[in-house]
Amino acid sequence: MAIYLDYAATAPMRESAIEAYVTAAREVFGNTQSLHDNGSDALRLYESCRRMWGELLNVRGEGMYFTGNASEGNQLAIRSLLRGRKGGKREIVTTQLEHASVLTTLNELEKEGYRIRYVPVDKDGVLELEEYKKMITDQTALVVIQLVNSEMGAIQPIAKCAAFAKMTAVPFHCDIVQAVGKIPLDLASLGVTSAVCSGHKIGGPKGVGIVWLDPSIHWESTYEGTVHQQGFRAGTIDVPAIVSATIATKEAMSEQKQVFQHAENLQSYLKEHLPDDVEMIGKSVKKSPFILGILLPHVEGQWMMLECNRHQVAISTGTACKIGAGEAMSAMSAIGIAQDAARKFIRLSISRNTTKQELDTFLQILRNSMAKTMAR
Repeated sequence: MAIYLDYAATAPMRESAIEAYVTAAREVFGNTQSLHDNGSDALRLYESCRRMWGELLNVRGEGMYFTGNASEGNQLAIRSLLRGRKGGKREIVTTQLEHASVLTTLNELEKEGYRIRYVPVDKDGVLELEEYKKMITDQTALVVIQLVNSEMGAIQPIAKCAAFAKMTAVPFHCDIVQAVGKIPLDLASLGVTSAVCSGHKIGGPKGVGIVWLDPSIHWESTYEGTVHQQGFRAGTIDVPAIVSATIATKEAMSEQKQVFQHAENLQSYLKEHLPDDVEMIGKSVKKSPFILGILLPHVEGQWMMLECNRHQVAISTGTACKIGAGEAMSAMSAIGIAQDAARKFIRLSISRNTTKQELDTFLQILRNSMAKTMAR
């Protein structure tokens, strides 16, 4: 049987999410914009999902919006907040550890005249808080910092960062994709202006991004004339997929404490049993135990991924949204790892379903592969 250790890329759908999708698709198929009963039924279900998301994240439900994926959610949230900013502020503060969808959007904005300022991070991938504070000025239009890095699992001090930005009325956007259902999460406590997560990382369907924008903050639509979702995103709302993602998230968040403990135990087990010259990136107290970034001593990460795949074990060399395009290399560079060493990076990401036996299988493949390369 194949072993799956790439849950940060995507997860299999939960049975409850599949059942919810099928039921909604059969019974509530109307367009939320239609004025007849079918449309009204769909609209009511959509609004109930918004309220439930508000309860799950401890924020006002009227600030919830749904997109085709979290990448689109990041792009729309960032641009909508910037369009709502007045006064000609043209600086954005971020880190080099952001998801590809954020880095790509910021690169586009740089070409449009924005100045992007990158906060340095330490060797564990955690930003330097005092340096961050120095970067917030009267020219800062927006701060964009994710909660959990998708390469090594570094957890950023978002509450402290957002509180400091709020003192100077700077909006704060946060990618929480790798946090929902995995680490304790409360958006009200974090104090962010906007946040984005994804349904398919925790057992929901692909094709659903979830965005929260603080209703008290002014933003402007990136689409002219759009009527759906208060103009945040154009297009007919996929109510069955939203229902499915909502059910999956509710279930994941109800399990969060026990699953977190399970992941911590597996992280400790893997760290204890790694060969001496193999390094796990990041301190356990500063990272998510669900994402295990590993540096190999003399084996290319791509080669090791293929070797594991040959033995039906799925791992990765970094974020699936930008494989081969250097996102993992950028993250490694940010924490001070040279390019040659960064090529030896692999990522395991685990879930409630992962077992010690599965990690043992990976470890055996790792040892055998390293022995082979040493013998050459």
